[in-house]
Amino acid sequence: MSLSETSESRIPVAALVTGLGGLVPFWALALSPLAELDFAPVISLFILNTYGAVILSFVGAIWWGLAVTLPNAPRSAMFCWSVVPALIGWVAAAPIMPADIGLLILMAGFAIQWLLDITMFGRLGIPVWVIKLRTILTLGVLGALVCAWWLLV
Repeated sequence: MSLSETSESRIPVAALVTGLGGLVPFWALALSPLAELDFAPVISLFILNTYGAVILSFVGAIWWGLAVTLPNAPRSAMFCWSVVPALIGWVAAAPIMPADIGLLILMAGFAIQWLLDITMFGRLGIPVWVIKLRTILTLGVLGALVCAWWLLV
């Protein structure tokens, strides 16, 4: 951390630790074939897609919370968007969805959510550390999903 880094840009330890902890299931499942856990790849993909859907829903819900609390927020748009990631995750994890396609849908959902986050957060004056953390976590999720695509599909 540089001396010029302000509290506005420093990621709080609790947020960083819990955020990184949320990456553990992504990576554990993506790397499960290397650990020889005796999971069939389709089972690992199913569990990964389900967990990914839950986390994508959580990330979208951040917008709902911001719409409620920020007086300068474009509330209608934020309330509407806040449910879209949950719907994307629901489609990705649906039992009738082929697991490999679900993985691609999740990748797209996380990428789109991150793009909208960095655009909206900048306009709303959200602290820089939130954008930094969202970037780190999104890269971690996408990395795990790409790894899962390579190892499990």
